[in-house]
Amino acid sequence: MKVKVLSRNPDEYLRETKTSIHRIPRNIDPSLHPFEGPREYVRALNATKLERVFAKPFVANLDGHKDGISCLAKHPTKLSTIISGAYDGEVKVWNLTSQSCVQTYQAHDGHVRDVCFLPDGKNRFLFFI
Repeated sequence: MKVKVLSRNPDEYLRETKTSIHRIPRNIDPSLHPFEGPREYVRALNATKLERVFAKPFVANLDGHKDGISCLAKHPTKLSTIISGAYDGEVKVWNLTSQSCVQTYQAHDGHVRDVCFLPDGKNRFLFFI
């Protein structure tokens, strides 16, 4: 009869100082870890996806609101026009081509809850306070 026994030398697992970390016994033999290959494959795919997400270049920063932006809407026909509403009650119409503010409205003392362009294609919009 054959008996297999695990034995460890306790001196190898003692900490040298109080602040040293504990050594953890582990076996890195690939035959004992059958899911290690698929796990590494999933990790590599996730890293690739994150790389693609963060690789997109930063296009522009539209400065102008005194407080944080609470809502944003795009024009239904003009791709270069957006509108933003802020927590300070300000509504701004932006031209993305020139990266500048076209118009500013002081809508309210409170924050603007939502903004939207009317679907007629003109520069008319609604804002909700």
